[in-house]
Amino acid sequence: MGAPAVPELEDKLAEHAAIPLFPTLVWASQLRPEVSSRVNEALFRKLDQARQGQPALKPTGKWQTDQRLHRLPELAELCDIVVATARHVLDQEKIRYAGLEITGCWANVGFPGSRHRTHAHPNNYLSGVYYAKGPAGGNTINFLDPRPQAAAMVPPSEQMTPLTAQRVTIDVRPGTLILFPAWLNHSVNPNRAREERVSVAFNLMFARFMEDMSPPMWEGNLPVSD
Repeated sequence: MGAPAVPELEDKLAEHAAIPLFPTLVWASQLRPEVSSRVNEALFRKLDQARQGQPALKPTGKWQTDQRLHRLPELAELCDIVVATARHVLDQEKIRYAGLEITGCWANVGFPGSRHRTHAHPNNYLSGVYYAKGPAGGNTINFLDPRPQAAAMVPPSEQMTPLTAQRVTIDVRPGTLILFPAWLNHSVNPNRAREERVSVAFNLMFARFMEDMSPPMWEGNLPVSD
């Protein structure tokens, strides 16, 4: 806390502070160029192989692969980075857990004009996206305010900030890795570039959720069972 900055309040208030309660965190990382180059090369090679096997597919709209890319040995490095970064996030937040696993992983190829509607990823704790290709005009992701009553009163603002906006847009580039709570609604704007946008989305969940985390987090004071 510090002294108020408004002159007419200086002799009225001893302290004044804005206290951020219940923040929603999104974690952004950037892979080193030599690492993202290796990861992207492996990803593009697998996507090229998949396209060759599907000659009927036309480069319009959006393509999505199946959700099992994390099982491919060629993408092991990317998956290892994803899990390691997620574990780092959980450790920073002092969350206790025994293990963490990718439950789904898929590639998105968005051609010019393609977009992704507002959605969340249920039945997981963390979700994220890695950008292998994000040309200018197709290099953003939006996150929406999760507070249900935030739109009840929206006064005019001279300048929106992350604390007042109902939607926050994050710029990304090749090698960007974004992690966020799986329940957080997000969307992707139409790709305004002339090139395709390529990303890898994924979900993560605690490995032994039922055994380690579902039991009540308290103990009774009347022992009955062994």
